[in-house]
Amino acid sequence: MADLRTSFVVLEDSSTAAGLPLHKALEGEAVAAKNAHGAFVAKDASSNFKYLEINTQGELKTTSQGDVSQENATGTATGSATFVDVATLTLTVLKTYINIGWIVGCWRDAVFQIVQLDDVTTTTVAQGLITGAGDYSDSSELPGLSVTAGASGTQTLKIQAKNLVGAALSDFRATITALEVQ
Repeated sequence: MADLRTSFVVLEDSSTAAGLPLHKALEGEAVAAKNAHGAFVAKDASSNFKYLEINTQGELKTTSQGDVSQENATGTATGSATFVDVATLTLTVLKTYINIGWIVGCWRDAVFQIVQLDDVTTTTVAQGLITGAGDYSDSSELPGLSVTAGASGTQTLKIQAKNLVGAALSDFRATITALEVQ
């Protein structure tokens, strides 16, 4: 039988004042029933220790943003000389949406706009763009833009479009996407 070295008591249970040894902890092991120093700790806003967290994809969270859920809506609308709704994404009350993206298209000159509607009373235009000859479609994402849904009523993020004055009317197609912060 091999001689085992004794453990030095380096921790103290704050409720009993009993001494506890440190346990070896390897990556991938369950943390239950282990007295181990956290190798990667940070400080929160209250100057308390906080273990670094990962999101549901196993990635290290580098911002206070939580996990996200991909949301999208796609639609088609008949050409019009006034703004019509093409794609509407229904938002969850008080949730924040980031990385808003779009794909839009029209065979004629058209103006598209991404708008946020707060309970049908407040409209905020977040982005506007134009398509036309040689550029019948557009797609992009606004990683720096975030919108927060209002506290009550119907909350939507939508793409609206109209054909430019004097242009022949042509149908609109659009998809809007956003990441909902959980």
